[in-house]
Amino acid sequence: MRKNIYLVLSVFIVLGLILTACGGTTTTPTETTAPTTPVEESEEPAETTAPTEPVAEKVTLKIYLLDYTPDTIEWLKSEINPAFEAAHPGVTVEITEGTWSGWDTTFSGFFAAGEGPDIINLGSEMNTLYGESLADMDPYLGEAAWPEITNFGPALENAKYDGKIRGLPIFTAPRYVFCRTDIMEAGGWTTGTPKNFAEWVDFADKFSIVDPATNSLVQQALVPVDAASMADWQWWLLVFYSLGGELYKEDGTPNFDSPEALATTQFMLDMRQATYGPASDAVGTLPTGQGSVIDRDDTTGKDNGAVCLAHSGWAAPAFDRPIWESISIDPFYGDSPNFPESMPVVLGFNDWLAVPEYSQNKQLAADWLKLALSKEGDNKWCETMGLIPARNDSQYGFVVESPQLKREAELAAQYGVGFAGIKESAKLSTIMQDALGKLITEELTPEEVVAKIQQEYSDALK
Repeated sequence: MRKNIYLVLSVFIVLGLILTACGGTTTTPTETTAPTTPVEESEEPAETTAPTEPVAEKVTLKIYLLDYTPDTIEWLKSEINPAFEAAHPGVTVEITEGTWSGWDTTFSGFFAAGEGPDIINLGSEMNTLYGESLADMDPYLGEAAWPEITNFGPALENAKYDGKIRGLPIFTAPRYVFCRTDIMEAGGWTTGTPKNFAEWVDFADKFSIVDPATNSLVQQALVPVDAASMADWQWWLLVFYSLGGELYKEDGTPNFDSPEALATTQFMLDMRQATYGPASDAVGTLPTGQGSVIDRDDTTGKDNGAVCLAHSGWAAPAFDRPIWESISIDPFYGDSPNFPESMPVVLGFNDWLAVPEYSQNKQLAADWLKLALSKEGDNKWCETMGLIPARNDSQYGFVVESPQLKREAELAAQYGVGFAGIKESAKLSTIMQDALGKLITEELTPEEVVAKIQQEYSDALK
């Protein structure tokens, strides 16, 4: 009997297997089909619980800017950065504000550490100084990737190294000579901005006034970049270039032992002495006024003291100031009576934004640059500073509506000379400022100054 029962059960089992194989269902008790060991992977696979779209990675795009107006920074933080962050979920833009004081130490620290901001603010001459440490941005900003790059003017060359784009230029800021024509005419000077060295020295002697009670200047004929020393290295270069001077000889060595270099240095000493007198007189500097040195102080109604200013437009009065009715804008004319190769010059400076090679966010950096320096962006950025946009198609609105900017743009196009291609610019700046400092204190003669610069700069280039 038991054998018959086993036989019947065997038949049912075989039928069950056949039905299962055919896709049918079976009513076999759970305990006969349950696994004999626990199944640990009984939890749902991870992919069934993941969101349909991956969460964006949190990234901070760091930008380091130098000495911009509060209006510039406010515009970037209130308009550009929010728009960029909205278009790039998970990305936060962080702007750090620095100054041009000690910039070389700051930037050298970034590159030495191999980490720092994704975008850094550089000056015209710094493409050669830092070029090897900057990223090749052609894949992100070249014409094939971004056709708008063709809208940038000559300033783009300052943002290149070894033929490759390293970032984008913001503006062109040439150095002009701004003069108060009302003060000049009142003092009997009717020939306009001086046009050679002898005229400038005569002008400085006539229009620099020292208050005998304080033994300090109350009026300074010419403020060339730095009012106190009158011996800034960039001012020296502008004068040097106006004589037709070349910074390097054909073999690439420095050219500070040239006649143009000696004449430039002698001119700086002559202007300093015509303004302050001999170093032994220890005349005090022009007091600090409110606004530009060639403007008028609204609180006192008195002029701030300078008759002429050799600087970029940002150091001149704001364009809506009434004083512009009495201000001329000219290039620096050189010294054609003594140097026939002299030419009118406005020395062009171009601030630009570079992407270091160490950046891990090159595509994001390029995207931010494209937004901030779009046609509209470059126009707005430069409007906050009163400077000429680097993009040709951005030169509309405030540029053409302003008589001052229109004049500046015309002079830049006709007489512009780039401030770029300077080898070891930070070292040259230090060398020149040290030597020129000894010139105005009369510790060294002009001949000794140029010899000192020639030797020390040659050593630095080695």
